[in-house]
Amino acid sequence: MNRIKNIIFDLGGVLLDLDVNRCMERLEEVGLREVRQWMTGTNEKGFFKEYECGTLTTDQFRDRICKEVGRELPGEEIDQIWNAMLKDIPDYKFELLLKLQENYKLYLLSNTNDLHWEHCADKFVYKGMQMLGCFTRVFLSYQMHLAKPDAEIFRTVLKEAGIKAEETLFVDDSKDNCQAASLLGIKVFHYVPGDNLEIQLQNFISKPVGGINLVHT
Repeated sequence: MNRIKNIIFDLGGVLLDLDVNRCMERLEEVGLREVRQWMTGTNEKGFFKEYECGTLTTDQFRDRICKEVGRELPGEEIDQIWNAMLKDIPDYKFELLLKLQENYKLYLLSNTNDLHWEHCADKFVYKGMQMLGCFTRVFLSYQMHLAKPDAEIFRTVLKEAGIKAEETLFVDDSKDNCQAASLLGIKVFHYVPGDNLEIQLQNFISKPVGGINLVHT
């Protein structure tokens, strides 16, 4: 049996707290009436998905927002509204990453976009440490031109990271994303936002998974 050597974390909803409804409400206030058809907070649709897959530039995304609302909006206002969903990374999750990196290779795999990543990257600082250094590799949908739950994004991560599916645990708040990873042989943990990630993950990995105990003693 293979033990877990690698953990792939999702960003928004797992490490980073989100308030997707706040963003949707602000978009509705400026006239984007169809926003709830396109935005879910996990797997976006329409031109939101195009932006996350990197097929729309940030300028094109802003232009599309203006087109949909039927009037010009300052780019700065659009950026502020778009980033309104992004909250913070709780300190205990930083502590968790520091503990886990002692025994596992950690990776980040996020459906995200240029504006969100620019905003989020600045949040990865804890006690003066650049916490992105905890990750062996960071994979971002808009740079890869792929998005979860497309199986190809998981295949690409496994190949480029040089890791095996059966030795890898994927943590995400989307059931669809977890299912897609599981079909490739990756072990998955579906995290529910709002739960204590450390406790829930500890409970999960302390149990034998396929005959493997993930906790190092």
